[in-house]
Amino acid sequence: MKCIILSIGGGADVSLLETLGLVVEASYEVKEFFMLETYKAAKLAENKEIPLIGFDISKVDIREKEFQGFIEQAKESFSKNLANLYYYPKPHEHYQVDKAMLFMAFKNWKLEKFLIEILYRQGKLPQKIRNESHAYLNENLFAGRDKRIHLEGRPLSNLADSWELFKSLELSKQLIDNAIQFYPAPVHINLGTINRCNLSCNFCFFFASSYKKTHTTDFFKEYRELDSKIIHDVFDYAAKHGSMIDLVGPCEMLLDKRVPDFIRYAKDVGVRWVSMTTNGLLLDKEMAQRIIDSGLDSLSISIDAATEQTYKENRGGNFKKLVKNVEYFLEQLEKSGRDMFISLSMILNKEAENEVEMFKKKWSAYKVVNEFYIRNLICKENEGMDVAHKDNISISKRLVCQKMWDEIHVNPDGGIMPCCNMSTVVGWNNKGLGNLYEQTMEEIWAGVIARNLRRDLVNEDFSEWEICKNCKEWSYISVEKENGDIVSPSIEFVKVH
Repeated sequence: MKCIILSIGGGADVSLLETLGLVVEASYEVKEFFMLETYKAAKLAENKEIPLIGFDISKVDIREKEFQGFIEQAKESFSKNLANLYYYPKPHEHYQVDKAMLFMAFKNWKLEKFLIEILYRQGKLPQKIRNESHAYLNENLFAGRDKRIHLEGRPLSNLADSWELFKSLELSKQLIDNAIQFYPAPVHINLGTINRCNLSCNFCFFFASSYKKTHTTDFFKEYRELDSKIIHDVFDYAAKHGSMIDLVGPCEMLLDKRVPDFIRYAKDVGVRWVSMTTNGLLLDKEMAQRIIDSGLDSLSISIDAATEQTYKENRGGNFKKLVKNVEYFLEQLEKSGRDMFISLSMILNKEAENEVEMFKKKWSAYKVVNEFYIRNLICKENEGMDVAHKDNISISKRLVCQKMWDEIHVNPDGGIMPCCNMSTVVGWNNKGLGNLYEQTMEEIWAGVIARNLRRDLVNEDFSEWEICKNCKEWSYISVEKENGDIVSPSIEFVKVH
């Protein structure tokens, strides 16, 4: 089979590839996936009407049976004009991957979109122009093409559509023994710096009186403030590995006056995305300016009501003060010209369900608001939490939870939790993967506890993790469509501007 070879991260032994029945027309070597050389390789493959076979040389051994099996299936796919093929060890079929590890593309090219993505990721296209260009191509050049949800992840779907997963016999081994090779660090890091809040919302596991009186751990009994050095270390780690940071936790983030300085530090060391969640009551004029100047990429403000009465019942705070703070912040952000993603959220608790349209009408008047985040109420159920949802992706068996390959939560006591479920019930169960006062992030992510939890999730053995046994988070699948919309059973993401 004639082909073009793309080796990512190093040179490939072309002679060895030829022993597998490949006739290599040209070979390209790139440092990473989104480079102009990748585009040139794909363009040549498209013009010659032959496959492009790409692989990460640091993660793929072309001498192993795994790779040889992929090549045999790739030949069959090409000869029968089947879908493009890719392989990446992932917990379940709905999991979206961020990096292309091994793939073959030969049909349904979308190289215009791929070139746009290359230029954007290299800093040569502003995000606004990138988004508008993608939307224009979707509407005109690719109208009527594959409209399905892209489960393979955006990198591959920008190159071509109609992908098919290569099912590996070594999947479990890769997910456990070689997990750090493919998942060297979490993509998402949730970071809480203190354990205090200025509200006691009636639905909050941490501070609602109905929940707080049932706590069985001492997590909230004393004031906890995560050491600044540890916080800086987390940011350094995120910058090194390309992780995203979300400043959220068992607290109101703006009670910690260090937060704007932490955000500035994170951006200065190169953290690619820093977001924060706040209830907005402390977002006064001084703090608003500090947040705007900090370099924050995204801010989510929990409003949760459109009327003073509903806000008082659900959150108990000063609604007029909140509205005044948010209005001022949005006005100042627009004047500043800063590009910050703004999401305003609403939890559908009691009367709030009847105020959604009023909420949308009020806040859509501000041009800097990007999204409304409408979420069903989360309720505690035994050792875990349950999310009410209207529907879900049809599944015939329990899926492997993806959290242990994707995210971690850092609590203000230095404890590391693998997911939002465990982090949310810290008042009852403070068991985790380790503690940053005793270990580094690298040691915890690759550590024995993390490895054992990955093994237990794959094997569905919950004897050590009762909270996982009763958890339903594994089934709440959220996936991203080609146009950027999020499809989720428990959350509605409404684009505003």
